[in-house]
Amino acid sequence: MKPHAAGRRSGGRATGLADLGRILQAPARSKLAAGAAVVTLALGGVLLARGGSGLFASAAPEGGTATKGDGPAVSASPAKPNTSAAGARPSSSHSRATPRPAAGSARAPVGFPGASNTGYQNAPGYPGKLTTYSSRANGSACSGPIRSGRTYRFCKFVGKGGAAALTIGTTRKAVENVTFFGCLFVGNAVDNAVITYANGNNITFDYVTIAPSAVPAPPVPYGKGYQYGINQVQDDRPDNYLHGRGFTLDHADVWGFGNGIQLGSVTKANPVVIRNSWFHDASEDGGDIYHTDAILSSDGDGIEYLTVDHNTIVSRGNTNGLALQYAGSYYSNITVTNNYFSGFGYTVNIGGDGRGNRNVRFTGNVFGTDIRPRFGPLYGWTDGNGNLWRGNRWNVAPGGYSSRKADDGKYWWPDGTLSTSDYNR
Repeated sequence: MKPHAAGRRSGGRATGLADLGRILQAPARSKLAAGAAVVTLALGGVLLARGGSGLFASAAPEGGTATKGDGPAVSASPAKPNTSAAGARPSSSHSRATPRPAAGSARAPVGFPGASNTGYQNAPGYPGKLTTYSSRANGSACSGPIRSGRTYRFCKFVGKGGAAALTIGTTRKAVENVTFFGCLFVGNAVDNAVITYANGNNITFDYVTIAPSAVPAPPVPYGKGYQYGINQVQDDRPDNYLHGRGFTLDHADVWGFGNGIQLGSVTKANPVVIRNSWFHDASEDGGDIYHTDAILSSDGDGIEYLTVDHNTIVSRGNTNGLALQYAGSYYSNITVTNNYFSGFGYTVNIGGDGRGNRNVRFTGNVFGTDIRPRFGPLYGWTDGNGNLWRGNRWNVAPGGYSSRKADDGKYWWPDGTLSTSDYNR
């Protein structure tokens, strides 16, 4: 596995209130946008924008970002790829069945994936209990080596001692065309993955839960969660770095993560589909040890034919809900549609600096004001090259950080505008 170096997210920082008075004395220029005056102040590469009742601090590495109070942010340049966690002592304790997240955790809006329609407990035919998986055959359907062409139903996979709960395939043999239905995957892999690839393709995770083993419900302190829920970037063979291949995640409940999913290689022949799933309640980051993302691409290249459809991606976190960050090569044939986003650092990074992306479709999504992002809702968008931004809207969430009810339902433009008409470029 290619290692990451632990460290802070480069390219920007949140500005503390202690700096506010000094920054507000800096030279400023006024900007009128979305019907509200926004004052953008630059100091030391950090832009602080005020407007309405909201306040964001955001990095401005290449041209900058102006954040519009309770409204969205203009596209900005990306930070460097995420880093991994430093080690911590693991725990493998877990109850037989993981409870649904406690009241007060991130909740999904009506019509989107959430506690009532994701995870093993909502799988059709759920018998009320799970069978713990054993790698040694014992006569149970949840035992023995994972084999191609099989469906594993209502199994519980437990990662012990910081190890993965499930490894797909071996260095000598691929595992293909496997479905995990109504299964629970738990672990305390603080600097590792709950589910990792050694050699696999066309794997389906349907109505599964990926959760910490060290705590039964959110919140998740740093050291009690896991680094990756699914890590497609894995290789035990020195001559082949990327060999996790296509998979589908459907109706999944994923929480307690540093990074929910890490992608390494997605192609037309081996696509990845993430749909109808609920990413929420990330682990605390340990002082930016975790660079928290729900869906991450920052390591490797060849990301194309990725579909992210009808998910709820809502959490506190310091980086991105959708983190298409990799700058070594651009993204193509990406479909991001009908999702609900809120929180994180920049909530959505839609393709590195965006300049070379092609055929990226960002349509029908909703940005919610449930959780205030650290920096803003968006960076990385570029028009042209077949890219399409249509039908994306703003939701003023009940109990969220925005009081601008008049903005509810407006179209969300990539330049930060909220409008009664759709973006058309």
